[in-house]
Amino acid sequence: MPSETAAPSRATEHRLHPLSVGFSLASQLRRAILPLIIGGASANFLGVVEMRFVLLVGLIPLVVGSVVRYLTFRYRYEEAELVIRSGLLFRRERHVPYARIQNLDAVQGVFHRVLGVVEVKLQTGGGQEPEATLTVLPLPALEALRERVREGKREAAGEAAAAGEVTDAATGTGAGEAATGILAEPAATDLASAGTPEGRTLLHLPARELLLHGLLQNRGMVLIAAAFGLAWETGLFERASDWVAGEQSRIGPAVEGVAADVVAAGILVTVVAVAALVVAFVIFARMLSVVWTLVRLHDYRVVRSEEGLRATFGMLTQVAATIPLRRVQTVTIHEGPLQRLAGRVAVGVQTAGGSQAGQPGNADPHRQQLAPILPRERLRDFLREVIPELDAPEVNWEPVSPLAFRRVLRGTCFLATLAAVPLYFALEAWGMAFHAAFLAWAVFYARRYVDWLGWALKDDMVWFRSGWLWRRTTIARYTRIQVVALRASPIDRWRGMASLRVDTAGAGAASHKVDIPYLPLDTARQLRTLLAAEAARTAFRW
Repeated sequence: MPSETAAPSRATEHRLHPLSVGFSLASQLRRAILPLIIGGASANFLGVVEMRFVLLVGLIPLVVGSVVRYLTFRYRYEEAELVIRSGLLFRRERHVPYARIQNLDAVQGVFHRVLGVVEVKLQTGGGQEPEATLTVLPLPALEALRERVREGKREAAGEAAAAGEVTDAATGTGAGEAATGILAEPAATDLASAGTPEGRTLLHLPARELLLHGLLQNRGMVLIAAAFGLAWETGLFERASDWVAGEQSRIGPAVEGVAADVVAAGILVTVVAVAALVVAFVIFARMLSVVWTLVRLHDYRVVRSEEGLRATFGMLTQVAATIPLRRVQTVTIHEGPLQRLAGRVAVGVQTAGGSQAGQPGNADPHRQQLAPILPRERLRDFLREVIPELDAPEVNWEPVSPLAFRRVLRGTCFLATLAAVPLYFALEAWGMAFHAAFLAWAVFYARRYVDWLGWALKDDMVWFRSGWLWRRTTIARYTRIQVVALRASPIDRWRGMASLRVDTAGAGAASHKVDIPYLPLDTARQLRTLLAAEAARTAFRW
């Protein structure tokens, strides 16, 4: 007799919103449009085919892929898990227990809000990438998904409590904590109108703070560099130079007299003109950074609730990102030179299983930058919200080996000499003066860098700070330590030094890790033994 359980499960399967075809196609076009333009322009230049033919041929597989993904993507709610099916030729079926789901991140762009849909990223503790991306869902379906996850976690917590277990299988926390909801707001037409979730507001950045953040961050240079690269790849500069050359051929005789007058005015006019251009460029870059920050981080808010920390922000693209406190592995404090002058810091976190890389507008990067800008006087209270067991941020820093200065000085002097070599050929005797200035800076930099290096053990945490102009301080709890590694190069062994590295589950490639260099060998061995014993004494928890 055939099984009667398959039919009801199939009957409860859900599809994505039909508009997911268009959003999926737009997402693929953003990644493929530049290669297609370059390939089409190259083919057109070589006389093989016309550019529009290349674009059309490249567009067909993108459209087909988006349609196939919509037709083959299904998800359904089982009693204790979410089941996701996808794929046509190579089919994939994922079973995600509700208790394993750490959070749901919701992203709404302008078109999402107009059309009443949302993109959802489902995060678990099992990898660096989202377990699934649902592009796109109607808002009622998002609320249904939240409710299913919340109820599933409550049932899992109740079963664990009935069995007498102390910790939840998914999070390693108490059953009561595991029963908390995920992004449980009332249904709304967009993320902004959903209102602030229940809890205490830890951080709300008004317009003046965002304005200051834009001025200090200077993301405008990144945008200008990206625009420059796009213009270079598309041949815009080449066409502009051809146009300028043509104009000069027509008006060249007319401007020769003006050029002669400028030359006669001397070098001072040239210097002033160049300086004015540089100042104008810097002001433009800063203003661009301010606009970008005001739009992207509009109404930035961090709220502490039972589910953890939730950050909501965005004017055009609205993002809601959730960080369960039990997933926080390390906390890093960033201080740039301009930030110190303004009395501000930035606080970032690394989480277990969360993506460590993302594109602008996604939720993932803001798990790393939890507080983009924060007044220094509020740092202590904010850190206590993220790390409740933190006593106080006053730390007695331990220095590195006294021989570290010589090690760093050799490297900085070598780089200074390497930078001065071309100046000897260009400026001859003046090159020696620049070389001396470079060496003086190398000595100053090495001294300041080594003086700022430090480590400490406090409140069952290991602290590490590095940098000088751009300072970073990272805090890692003993319960989050996975590996403690001692490293010593031949020069380290000769000098009686070693480096100690502490790895956690959330350490990304670009994160500021607890990697303490230039320790005395005996100190490094003792520290390794202590941290390894502390890590082994406490069970690792997500």
